[in-house]
Amino acid sequence: MSPTPVVTTYSFAQGYLRDWAPLSRADDLNKANRYRTCEEGSSDPFVKMYDEIPTDSCDEFPFAGSFEGGTDGALCADIIPRYEDGQWWIYAARADKPITYDEPCVRAHVALEANTSAGGKYGSLVRNARILDTEKYSVSVVD
Repeated sequence: MSPTPVVTTYSFAQGYLRDWAPLSRADDLNKANRYRTCEEGSSDPFVKMYDEIPTDSCDEFPFAGSFEGGTDGALCADIIPRYEDGQWWIYAARADKPITYDEPCVRAHVALEANTSAGGKYGSLVRNARILDTEKYSVSVVD
């Protein structure tokens, strides 16, 4: 089974961008953080690419539900994960914003269904593992 675009996104963020220390759960910041990273609260709001991904959505890392999330989206690497020739590849989403590998965050263009599924798994994780507000946790990417 191949990873999903969101798994590829998280793997890229942790493997190629800043050194990721554990994240800290932030129950009440989810909406505000997402607004700053993916929506109008960003100085460079995320623009959906429906020609590329018909149900395009913004998947961010670090997660909006973490204290580390909520970075201005203008500072994030804007990427498109694509499955080609049996493996996932990461591409810059915009010609005017190349990936520098110095970004503190990622905004990925992924299908809404994949993004929603990943969010549901994150929600299940914090409930089942009883990760409390402000508690630290690590993200491990496995195939």
